Amino acid sequence: MSDSHFVYKLSVIRKLAFSFLEEEMARAGVKDLPPSFGDILYIVHTKGPVAVKDIAAHSYKDKSTVSTIIHQLEKKGYVQKEPDPDDGRKVRVTLTETAATHMESMARISAGLKEKLFQDMSREERDILFLLMDKIERNLKRS
Repeated sequence: MSDSHFVYKLSVIRKLAFSFLEEEMARAGVKDLPPSFGDILYIVHTKGPVAVKDIAAHSYKDKSTVSTIIHQLEKKGYVQKEPDPDDGRKVRVTLTETAATHMESMARISAGLKEKLFQDMSREERDILFLLMDKIERNLKRS
């Protein structure tokens, strides 16, 4: 593969991964969430109640993007906002019961994706892949 196809290849992998997630989520009865919201729900599930700025820091998304996603998740009934007991001007985000019931399925689906991604790779190959991806990430952050 030529170096010029690298970013294209990454976008194909992302598209295939998201298609897998969408199909599996629909099978599990979660039809109204794009896969890109999964990391936000996972952060709220594991860290919640949590401030929007902390969700942004953990998700590598900017605060305005996270606020928009939280608003959409709130409209769909997956999260709720509550006042921060330490600072009444701030809010914290928590999962609703609806979201909590889907977290086990979503964890299973995520594990299925990881299994599919790495099914033909040895541990050594995966370690090399992650090492190289880390180098690329550092290169881009330096630019």
